[in-house]
Amino acid sequence: MKIAYVVSGGDAPGINAALFHFARHSARLGNTVLGVQGGFPGLLEEKFQSFGVSDLLPWAAMPGSILASSRVPVLAQEDAREKLADVLRRHAIDALVVFGGDGTLKHIPPLLASWGVACIGIPTTIDNDVPGSDYTLGFDSACNFALPIIDGIRATGAALGGRIFTLETLGGYSGFLALEIARAVGADAVALPEYDCDIPLICDRLRWTAENKGQALLVYTEGVKNKEALLAAIPERTGIRIRSTMLGHAQRGGTPTARDRGFAAQAALAGHNALHHGMMMGMTVVQKGEFVLHEGTLDGFEPRKPDLILYDKINRMANG
Repeated sequence: MKIAYVVSGGDAPGINAALFHFARHSARLGNTVLGVQGGFPGLLEEKFQSFGVSDLLPWAAMPGSILASSRVPVLAQEDAREKLADVLRRHAIDALVVFGGDGTLKHIPPLLASWGVACIGIPTTIDNDVPGSDYTLGFDSACNFALPIIDGIRATGAALGGRIFTLETLGGYSGFLALEIARAVGADAVALPEYDCDIPLICDRLRWTAENKGQALLVYTEGVKNKEALLAAIPERTGIRIRSTMLGHAQRGGTPTARDRGFAAQAALAGHNALHHGMMMGMTVVQKGEFVLHEGTLDGFEPRKPDLILYDKINRMANG
């Protein structure tokens, strides 16, 4: 069996680990691992790279993706079906494994299945916002990337007291990263795109904490709607200049954690077995804390939102 692996959308820690585990299972059964460079445009352009276990072992612990990605929607082109069928036939490819986020997994696997192409989807995004899965590959690594940076901020705050610090995470319009990081480090306030931001409350909390505990920390997502207003209001209402840190795209490049490597291993085993048993379309997901191979699409699942109770608890925790 020959399986091609495609990364579509943003990269995330753990992709290389998943490819390594797929290669292990393929070697055990005498299958071929064929990586695609450049996402689906690369697939149509036949940019293939053969991998063995020994090729991928040095990359298994590395962040990023050994396979280049693309967000160009080439499969929407009028002749895409014929082009894809021709490429798969000439290279004797039996199935595809697709790494991607919400947009990729919502549209591409059903499209491929309607064309008669077997496909397994791996929810892969540091944003952790794929409906139908409580967890996505890369999320834990992206959270862990922030921790030593915040530890450094806290150390500076202890040495130079009375300061207010802010940390901007990635996440786009999804607040899972910021909320989990805020919980892990004991942030004094958090702002997320999904919920209204009470600017006076956050400012008052940061001022009180800086004055009474020596320092204060706000964690917020890059896509917060009123971000500029919030950041401008903090020094105006508190009288304290903020010291800001932006994680930026470096947050995508964190070292894969044990949780992400474990998820990668589970996804590889389940996905490989599913294809061998003739499944046309499936998703490797986490539901209610359990790893599940979900057959079919993820249609019907509600969009996921960060925990509102935790959000309110962090922002409204009693002073002192």
